[in-house]
Amino acid sequence: MTATPLIESRYAGGDGAMSALAMALFVLSVGYAIDLDNGYYSPRALLWLTISLAFCAAAIVLPAFRKVEWFSRRSLALVLAVGIAIQTALLMARSDFDPLKSAGFAIISALGLLQFFYLRRRRIPVIVIMTATFLYAGGVALNRWAEPDIDVYTFQQSASVALMRGSNPYEVRTPTRYPHSRFYGPGLVDQNGYLTFGFPYPPLSLLMVLPGFLVRGDIRYAQLVAVAVSVVLMALARPGRAGRIGALAGVLFLTTPCVFLVLTMAWTEPLLVLNFSLVMFCACRWRKGLPWALGLFFATKQYTVLALPLLPLLVHGPGWRKELRGIVVKAGILVAVINLPFLLWNVREFTRGVVLLQFVQPFRTDALSYLVWLYSRTGGVKPPIWIPLLVVIPVTALALWRGTRSPAGFAAALTLVNVLFFAFNKQAFCNYYYFVIATACWSVAAAKLPLSSLIRRQSSRLQGMQAALLDLAASTRNDQ
Repeated sequence: MTATPLIESRYAGGDGAMSALAMALFVLSVGYAIDLDNGYYSPRALLWLTISLAFCAAAIVLPAFRKVEWFSRRSLALVLAVGIAIQTALLMARSDFDPLKSAGFAIISALGLLQFFYLRRRRIPVIVIMTATFLYAGGVALNRWAEPDIDVYTFQQSASVALMRGSNPYEVRTPTRYPHSRFYGPGLVDQNGYLTFGFPYPPLSLLMVLPGFLVRGDIRYAQLVAVAVSVVLMALARPGRAGRIGALAGVLFLTTPCVFLVLTMAWTEPLLVLNFSLVMFCACRWRKGLPWALGLFFATKQYTVLALPLLPLLVHGPGWRKELRGIVVKAGILVAVINLPFLLWNVREFTRGVVLLQFVQPFRTDALSYLVWLYSRTGGVKPPIWIPLLVVIPVTALALWRGTRSPAGFAAALTLVNVLFFAFNKQAFCNYYYFVIATACWSVAAAKLPLSSLIRRQSSRLQGMQAALLDLAASTRNDQ
């Protein structure tokens, strides 16, 4: 009699259910950490961030124990459903939530919780109705929200105006919205109160918000659509019964407590989430589109470079090195095609806004970061700027060593690397953590979990009955 192993291989039969469950718990805990103080530093928020880091690390590092896997497979959908209910309650408890948004999210949550059941072909219509409700509620809310008093919104609106007039968005100079310059590094604000740099993001993010600006005069409408499309892609990541988990993960992302804060403040992370969702959908369902989706992802924001060393987790098999080279080359070509026209338009201004600006940004004492905790414990001594790299390099190596070679494994590894990079950075706010909430939800949605023993037994019985019926039909034809 063969002994039953206590530990299952991470590569046998798909991704680990325990990893998916730990990632779901990560989403809930980091979402709550942000909800406490809108993504700003507080001891309680840092405590919940620490708890979320423990869940994230466990998803990658811990081995897949058989009994834990069995429990995780049975409880994952329930945990996701309970998480959706909790996050909906947190959303409705926010002071800026009006009756319309409350009614909209009550409908969204109810439709989302239907995904707990096996809906068969009705799953996609329910997802469509849910995202349409989100778009309607979000659109009405955007009409009521005043223009946010934040430079991120000014950057995107002003750059859109400049591009439509045929001007270089990286040469635009806008007045600072703040009466002080503590949000900017030395030399970034002139004596007249104008910023000395133009558009501070890669050009693709500007091109992505242009439709919202052209249609409604507000770039935030494009970001609203980006969130909705990302949720649909999560729900479609896996076919059949596995789609239930993907749909629940998508609703969990949609109901994260900071979603309307991110949209209100016009942060660019929804655009990054959309392009990452394209990467994950292609990795799960359309491999030929993966290089081009990765090119869009790397062209969206500066810190996407952290994903580059983790790309081996997306490929497997005997020819994985050749496949990886092809993916990187195609993605690099697309990045160059998008960026070169703007770079050549004005090399100095493009480099100043997209690259150099990131190195002169000041240390923020209100960031949700361990560096702020160190700052308060060392009498106001600013930590060195190389600490994030000191953390990221060994964590990337650990993720490559312990991570699963699968789309879900890639998303989990990227979540761990990014959340640690933010947690030990000089600037880390709600929008940064919103991105890792999305990558963690994708780790759950893309997980190719092995069937439970009950489903396997039912499947084998059905296959046996089908074979018996085929044999009976064949013998009947022979007798005739």
